[in-house]
Amino acid sequence: MGISMGLGNINVFKKVWVAIFFIIIWSVWKERNNRIFQQSVISTHHIKDLILFRLGWWIKGWDTHFPYSSEEVIRNPQCLQWRSTKAYHPKLTADPLAFQWEPPQSGHLKWNVDASLQPTLNKTSIGGVLRDSDGNFLCLFSSPIPHMEINIAEIFAIHKALKITQGSNKFKNSRLIIESDSANAVKWCNEKNGGPWNIQFVLNFIRNISTSGIQVSIHHRGRESNGIADGLAKQGLIRRDDFIAWV
Repeated sequence: MGISMGLGNINVFKKVWVAIFFIIIWSVWKERNNRIFQQSVISTHHIKDLILFRLGWWIKGWDTHFPYSSEEVIRNPQCLQWRSTKAYHPKLTADPLAFQWEPPQSGHLKWNVDASLQPTLNKTSIGGVLRDSDGNFLCLFSSPIPHMEINIAEIFAIHKALKITQGSNKFKNSRLIIESDSANAVKWCNEKNGGPWNIQFVLNFIRNISTSGIQVSIHHRGRESNGIADGLAKQGLIRRDDFIAWV
């Protein structure tokens, strides 16, 4: 594959090709171990997403300029063909802003959450990322949960984000925005009553969270703007326990 590069991004180009080799080997090795020792299998599509997700994180840790976020790398790998002399912006839609993550207003924090379902393995998982108005990562989680319908799992992802926030002295009194790509989950959480009868205790916790000092608004956003949360949820399919990291 021939890629024309400006001098300013040649070091990024080299780092990407070195890093992607080790990320692919590590990801395939982990999948091999999961298949042999845990009888757990994920699709090649999920493996590809995990590789891009991990690459995006490696790039974020480098002390170099790269104009695209991890979400954009996952959503469109052609971002890796960036030229520093004339930045390449892959055309995603007629309205590219509709697919970009939008930072919250100053003084607010935003959770993006998602759920993932693997019906053939009876596995479900959730994930989320918390960011501030500057786009800085504050917290990540990836958790396997009991197998359930995807819209209900999305509610558990919202519930998990609120529980993590409530348990942090630093953020428990924050003004929060939560975005999910499940219109049903958002609708049920915002209603005063109703929703699936078997998880009313979870819905009641979400609906009454303001009594604990957390101001929260819950919104529906398309999957295209939720790339990192989607990647974290998919990682939960191959995990055996909760992963929570404060950045």
